[in-house]
Amino acid sequence: MIGTTPAASQPATGGAAPPRALSRGEQASFGIGGLATGIFTTVPGLVLLYYLTDTLGVAAGLAGLVVTIPKLLDLVFNPLAGRLSDRTVSRWGHRRPWMVAGGLLLPTAFVSIFWSPFTGNAAALWVALTFALAGTAFSMFVVPWSSLPAEIGPDTTTRTSMMSWRIAFIALAILLSGGLAPALVEIFGGGASGYRAMALSMAPLMLIAMSVAILIGARRSTRTNVTIAGTGTLREALRAVRASRPLRTMFAVIVLCEVAAATALAGAPYIADHVIGSETALIPLFICLVGPLMLTMPLWRRAAVRRGKRAALRGAAAIFATGAVSLIALPFVPSGIQLPAALIAVSILGTGFAGTSMLPPAMFSDAVALEAGTSGKRRIGLLTGASNAAETIAGSIGAGVYAAVLSLTGFVSSEGDQVTQSATAQLGVVVGVGAVSALVLTGVIIVLRSYILKETDIDIDQLSTSAL
Repeated sequence: MIGTTPAASQPATGGAAPPRALSRGEQASFGIGGLATGIFTTVPGLVLLYYLTDTLGVAAGLAGLVVTIPKLLDLVFNPLAGRLSDRTVSRWGHRRPWMVAGGLLLPTAFVSIFWSPFTGNAAALWVALTFALAGTAFSMFVVPWSSLPAEIGPDTTTRTSMMSWRIAFIALAILLSGGLAPALVEIFGGGASGYRAMALSMAPLMLIAMSVAILIGARRSTRTNVTIAGTGTLREALRAVRASRPLRTMFAVIVLCEVAAATALAGAPYIADHVIGSETALIPLFICLVGPLMLTMPLWRRAAVRRGKRAALRGAAAIFATGAVSLIALPFVPSGIQLPAALIAVSILGTGFAGTSMLPPAMFSDAVALEAGTSGKRRIGLLTGASNAAETIAGSIGAGVYAAVLSLTGFVSSEGDQVTQSATAQLGVVVGVGAVSALVLTGVIIVLRSYILKETDIDIDQLSTSAL
């Protein structure tokens, strides 16, 4: 039986034995869910705007609205998914029923995004509706899944290990998506048919990854030997966020970092095609952007331990901004060395991107743990959903801002035909990445002054199971 009974009405079982340690296989099975979430967030972030403007013939300004407006629904669906999973009672536990529903719906909705039978304004409507449906399914899976480390991780070491697996698989997904998705489009003939074949090829990977996460990674979530202190109301959760400076700060940081990341992802195919002049340049550009996410992760972890997460994140933001700003010079670089110059700049940007991807979730987890331990309420899902909503909406805002820069600088859309862009439009392609990223990352450095929580202020191991 599955229900959404108020948690306070459920029986408590205080004094229950602590949960057994999770095996490495269980931790890896949890993390493999990141392969699915990484594919869904990366592929639209990388190619959806380009697909709309250069394949379906949607004007750049309207295309920006298409990738932004559906994500506004995440303001409702992500917190709702977390709230419902917090309150769900079933023999499968709190999280798995919702993960199953999302896991079944998401691959089909993902394929539908790239299966538009229309062009122009009608195509914009089709993509907007299917993108909104896919976002709803994504919320149903990702929010409960993201809540699992706090729910089933018996100690801080295990939770850290689970997050490491998650980040590793997300990085792998980004590399696969960035290298494989554009290549598949070209292999299958490009144009609308190429995008359809690409989506059909990626959807099974998502389904398999989510199935492993549900069947193995989340199986401990069926345990019921926890004391339930109640979930609290949405109003109480919002009040808790307003009252907590660390939570407020990290919500702002997550938004700003995601705007910068989304801008860089959206700009990559435009830089390859309209500045460097070669669509094939996208693959090495993307590898340089995302490769450091895996290669430099141990270095950022070490920096966080030695200098503290806040100092490490400020350094990562500065490195990201340096690489982004250097891209603005590309239109003025001789064509023979444009690609090497772009790869160097993107590698610098990617090194910072690794830090801005890894550190904010870890700092947010500290802030959530502190709030949960203080309140004794089981609203980790709700707070995680709110964070995910902020992150995904920020990603769409980043793509939308980039599209606005293209529109303002005179970018000309097409339906697959090669268009020679003006010098002003080419400058807009790189300014949209460099200037926007530098601006928002400067905001990250400034906002982090308000993050007063130190690693020594909280021992996540002491988080009461009554808050889970």
